[in-house]
Amino acid sequence: MLVKKVNNIISKQWYYQINPAHRELWMRHPRSPLYVIPYWIAFWGGMGYTSYYLGRMLLNKKD
Repeated sequence: MLVKKVNNIISKQWYYQINPAHRELWMRHPRSPLYVIPYWIAFWGGMGYTSYYLGRMLLNKKD
């Protein structure tokens, strides 16, 4: 017979609302840095790449 695991919503709610770390919601979970930090690196890397080549385009410098 399979035992159904209870989804303990109250403890999860407490974890995210009364977390003593006082961090942003998207960084409160222990695994959040694994997802958020590579996202920000890719985001700002893409913005830097775009800005660099936009500046080259405005100055009419070609490869």
